[in-house]
Amino acid sequence: MTAAMTYRAITGLLLLLVLASCASTPPTAVMDYDRNFDFTQVRNIAIQPIDRMAASSVVISDMQVDRINQALTDELGRRGYQVVQDNAQADMLLSWHLITQERTDVRSYNTSSRYNCWNCSSGSNVRVSQFTQGTFIVDLIDPRSVRSVWRSTWQSRLRDQPDPEQAEENRRAAASAIFAQFPPN
Repeated sequence: MTAAMTYRAITGLLLLLVLASCASTPPTAVMDYDRNFDFTQVRNIAIQPIDRMAASSVVISDMQVDRINQALTDELGRRGYQVVQDNAQADMLLSWHLITQERTDVRSYNTSSRYNCWNCSSGSNVRVSQFTQGTFIVDLIDPRSVRSVWRSTWQSRLRDQPDPEQAEENRRAAASAIFAQFPPN
């Protein structure tokens, strides 16, 4: 397996957790919307297929896409919306994409017994950690104007693959966070 394939495989596993959050902090998303759009008429939503030609979607498998789509479908259903297959029956189109970025976190700690000692050269530790930052974006598009009228963005550090049941719970929690402010007031 080449280095690129290994990187893609590892990133693919991490992408399952794009919808995961820290255990101590519930996931939160940032939402924006068109204040002139009437969301009260929205009942049926059609999830659009992801663009398989985009570089960001190459590292995510079809099974992962299906799991994310299912988490979004389940959450919309809990909120009283129906996900339909035919765009002609949809009041709104849903499109999502994922952006990943490799990051480095550098932190230094003063472990000297003379804490806060100015110009103390001993007792400092530096911790460097590399991680993948994931940004998950969901757009709701008005099918008549073909313009995005609502967007929710969620960011998280992606972690190693937990057990399948935990991954499912993480996707459910993140889908709930994504739609926490939908429909807007």
